[in-house]
Amino acid sequence: MVGKLVAVERSGVVLRSRVGERVMLELVTTGESHLGEIKSLNDHLAVITLAPSREGAYPARGSQVRITFVRKDGLYEEEGTVSDLVQDPDPQLHVEVAGEAIRTQRRDFVRRDASLNAEVEVGGRRMKCVTKDVSGGGISVLFSELPPILDGTEFDVALNVPDGQVPIKAKCLTKFVREALRGSRWLAGSQFISIADGDRQRIVRFVFRLELAQKRR
Repeated sequence: MVGKLVAVERSGVVLRSRVGERVMLELVTTGESHLGEIKSLNDHLAVITLAPSREGAYPARGSQVRITFVRKDGLYEEEGTVSDLVQDPDPQLHVEVAGEAIRTQRRDFVRRDASLNAEVEVGGRRMKCVTKDVSGGGISVLFSELPPILDGTEFDVALNVPDGQVPIKAKCLTKFVREALRGSRWLAGSQFISIADGDRQRIVRFVFRLELAQKRR
């Protein structure tokens, strides 16, 4: 029987992918992936608007695909079959979903090594830096000089995430500062204390894309 694009959380509440939510669509046979957004959804059909492909190649009818979306508590995957492709004007893929989504990761905030350009502001001073790792709960950043922050210092950050959108702005609380790379760099770990939920989800999606790529390899 055809199922729903759903997942069950620990609380027992049924969780569904939402209209407007960004997803990753992957061909099961080849691993080829496409980014997309849920345009409409019912009990058995997901309509996904795909990002334009430079090669103009999209999954063909009958292709087995995997839909991946993320939540704070993990990554969810659902498999289905492509039933149609409509150009209207952006490519819209119709996918017949085949069962319940499965949570493949349970960690609240998976942390991955990632070098992203960032700008930190504290006490009216701005410094450019690079992240060492990122998660939905916070970041650690590398400075080329001793930063004017200590444990417990709050600072603002603008973080460039490679998803084609404007930089993420958040407020962080410093958890530690220590020397790194034989004193030529300083590493500061922090947690987010103020960040828009949509921006947090952008980070979570980025981190899980890294996690998924590692998993597939």
